[in-house]
Amino acid sequence: MSDILVNVLFLLVMLFLTQLFLDVYKKDWATKDIKVFVFLSGLVSFIFFVFFPFSSNEGMNYDIRVVPLIVASLYGGPLASFCLYICGFVVRLGLGINETSWITASIYALIPVLTIFFHHLFLKANRNHKLWISIGILFIHMCFSVIINNFIFHLAAPFSIILIGALIKLVCIVLTVWTYEKIILNHQLKNELLEMEKMEMVSHLSASVAHEIRNGLTGAKGFIQLLKENEKDPQKQKYIGIALSELERSDMIIRDFLTFAKPAPEKVETINVEQLLKELIEILNPLSHMNSIVVKKDLLPISIIGEKRVVQQALLNMLKNAVEAMPNGGELTISMKQHKNQYEIVIQDTGLGMDEVQMKRLGKPYFTTKGQKGTGLGLMVAYRVIQQLNGQIKVNSEKGKGTAFHILLPFTAESNETIDEKMLPKEIHIHT
Repeated sequence: MSDILVNVLFLLVMLFLTQLFLDVYKKDWATKDIKVFVFLSGLVSFIFFVFFPFSSNEGMNYDIRVVPLIVASLYGGPLASFCLYICGFVVRLGLGINETSWITASIYALIPVLTIFFHHLFLKANRNHKLWISIGILFIHMCFSVIINNFIFHLAAPFSIILIGALIKLVCIVLTVWTYEKIILNHQLKNELLEMEKMEMVSHLSASVAHEIRNGLTGAKGFIQLLKENEKDPQKQKYIGIALSELERSDMIIRDFLTFAKPAPEKVETINVEQLLKELIEILNPLSHMNSIVVKKDLLPISIIGEKRVVQQALLNMLKNAVEAMPNGGELTISMKQHKNQYEIVIQDTGLGMDEVQMKRLGKPYFTTKGQKGTGLGLMVAYRVIQQLNGQIKVNSEKGKGTAFHILLPFTAESNETIDEKMLPKEIHIHT
């Protein structure tokens, strides 16, 4: 009994170290980092369970190495599973090889194979489904083990021993997956709370200074425009034009600040999203033409409830970012879809793309992929506006292949126009 408790205690220690590592190591985790960490923790646990098995009253040795193998395989993927299997086999070779070692190796080879089929399904599942998937793989493994041992190699174990071993493994895998999911959830909630605090701080700062600065800029811009009207010197006209453009850019940044800081919309109305997007495409025509970009649209007559000016600014920021992500030309596709419970607006470009770490930081204060040319306020405002509409933004991107923003908005109580499912995509060719 003490050996079993030692094995379970080691599982809990590894889970505790996982939580401690997430709290101490302040970094945006990429998928590769997670898979490496899962593989290493699984390998350490696997080796420990091989060296410290527990014995039954009949003198048979059992261990729960299958638990870290299954868990690390499902979270880490087929490559992590295969590497863990090979490393475990090498460790077993170091302890000596016999007939049962080859039997065990053949039984455990099933786990990497099952991982190929269940890994992606597992990652997309919720916590309860993840528990059932891991239990299902454990059940398949145990049935396979019984068939190999009993019917092929005739190494039958007492049914009571098989049952007790199965119950111990079942409890351990449920404990591991459930605790790991709780650790991940708590880590995400903690990060979201920190982000909310940062956003609140930016909001208060914006509201306190933006209005005063904007008043001064408005006065300065008015006097410079008067100077420009009366100035005849072309060189001075050029300098005044540069000054006006910089004032306009500063005014735009402050406008983003004010949009972000405002806690609630001033004027709620029904917004025809199709018409709004058409207007924004027309606004962006000069910029698209300058960058040799083809804009394609596939729009539907969808309406939402919100403040039109704010929604317009949020969508304009996202469209402008998409155009600027293609400095050497490309294709911008704007499409709309209707799902069962929500609308979807997709803004897809064929530009520079982003890596996973950059995607995780999108919408956070002052993060930008434009270097010194950007402030990060545009997307921050867009994310804030979509959240206020009870929607969400999902991003798919790949370096060198472009980015797709999926804006998901819930149905409103307002009746929407009938959508013609036969509506064909339209194209606007901006460059000649």
